[in-house]
Amino acid sequence: MAKTKAPLYFIALVPDNELENEIRRLKEEIKEKYNSEKALRLPAHITLQIPFKMDGENEGALTEALQEIADKANALKLQLSGFGNFSGRVIYVNVSNPSPVLQLHKNIQEVLASTIYMEDREKSLDIHPHITIATRDLSRKEFKNAWPEYKKREFSASFVAENLTLFKHNGKTWDVLKEFALGG
Repeated sequence: MAKTKAPLYFIALVPDNELENEIRRLKEEIKEKYNSEKALRLPAHITLQIPFKMDGENEGALTEALQEIADKANALKLQLSGFGNFSGRVIYVNVSNPSPVLQLHKNIQEVLASTIYMEDREKSLDIHPHITIATRDLSRKEFKNAWPEYKKREFSASFVAENLTLFKHNGKTWDVLKEFALGG
């Protein structure tokens, strides 16, 4: 009998619907102008734990651990300002007050390390809080066209992150598996 593959999961903060729609418009604009569409596959989010494989049998332990983290944390008021980039292919919206996200990330990493096994490459020890609007399917040529526009473009928004969101990949797309209210 063939062994089934362990599902993929990731953990993030997701903005409210209004901001999600605003970010989606930015992603659609990049798709139309610069032929980059992979960022549209996911809702706007700030990654707290990059995708990792885990045996589905461990979901209960993971959700219990995330519930404990969420119960002890408070909702985060986050400010977004301007755009940034990684490696000449990724464009994102900056989180201008990353400290609360970094602390929450640290708490998650400590709990995950003692709750589930992860490959070293799956551990996200350092993060740069951001919301991606164009990802690695943006060609280097198109990045050179897009970045000067976004580099000088103004963007400002804020939102209160009220939940941790656990996503699970269904083989084709990412689904919300569970949300955990920050502060219980």
